[in-house]
Amino acid sequence: MTNSSSPVNSSSDSQLSHISHNNSQNITTTTPSSIPTSFNISHLFTTFMDCNNFLCWKSQFEDVLELHDLEDVIKTETHPQKKLPDASLNLAYSKDKLVLSWIKATASPSIKTLLIPCSTAYEAWTLLEKRLSPLSITHIRTLWDQIWALKKDPEKSVAGYLIHANSLFDSLTAAGTSMSDGELIDYILNGLGHEYKEFTTSLHLQPSLTFDEFYDLLIQEE
Repeated sequence: MTNSSSPVNSSSDSQLSHISHNNSQNITTTTPSSIPTSFNISHLFTTFMDCNNFLCWKSQFEDVLELHDLEDVIKTETHPQKKLPDASLNLAYSKDKLVLSWIKATASPSIKTLLIPCSTAYEAWTLLEKRLSPLSITHIRTLWDQIWALKKDPEKSVAGYLIHANSLFDSLTAAGTSMSDGELIDYILNGLGHEYKEFTTSLHLQPSLTFDEFYDLLIQEE
């Protein structure tokens, strides 16, 4: 009769017991994903968020949240408790406060005042979308109107005209709307007047000009 407690079986049982013990250790030592508390978001936002650049800020901020797997924090209306039943810190609470601090850290002083009543990231995000999105859209429309209406003042220099046009272009970009160099050049040419008719005609032979190249040519033409 074979002894059930043979050395081979005992060795196998011992190995299985050791593996089971190791697996148990791996399970019990697993901790929740850490949050990026050391991440300095201000390095990514060189301009504070306000009513003029909100849409651009929003797009970049959403990219940061997605990178850190925190996008659900602004999409879900919750008020997580600071402590769990076992008295440990609630990870959901930490994530919410982190995102709320990021929003405030990248906001202009006037927007920070607007956010004072908000206690969660969701509340802050919802308030910003409600208050600033319409203003930002209006700002963009105003910029487009000014670009469409570009016209060189005969009493002012070409350089001043170009600087004004480029500032509108930069403001439009900061507000979250893109425009190609070619489009901007067309609007500038339309506002030059008849005295630059020959120059305008010659430029149609160079459709791939950058704004900097166009700037130099127009300055030379003056």
